[in-house]
Amino acid sequence: MRSISLRSKLAKFLLVFAGGVLVGQIAPPVWKWAVISLAQSSYQEATYRCDRSMRAHLLAKQKVEANPSEQTVRALEASEIALIDCQDYDLFRKRLILFGLDENALGYMALKAIEAKAKDLQEVIEIHEIGY
Repeated sequence: MRSISLRSKLAKFLLVFAGGVLVGQIAPPVWKWAVISLAQSSYQEATYRCDRSMRAHLLAKQKVEANPSEQTVRALEASEIALIDCQDYDLFRKRLILFGLDENALGYMALKAIEAKAKDLQEVIEIHEIGY
């Protein structure tokens, strides 16, 4: 009688342990997938805004170097203020890391953002391209 009770307890323990291992292996990828799915569009927009701000700042800086004037300096200062978009992007990235995403997942999201904008860019090029 006692051995049946002991076997029953052992079987329950092994079942609970196996269930815990199974959940432990399945839950993290599902969690990452859910976070990526929920954050992808916002991350894409933040990536795009930061990229545009950095490009505008670089162009404004080059204009100041090529033609220093009050107008080009004002444009440079305005582009520096727009770099706040990169601060927002960085904070969003840090938040995603806190939610459990690693650099690989963030890299995946960045590639998806670039891919989405590349498709948009290709459509713009096709619309405005002069056919011969």
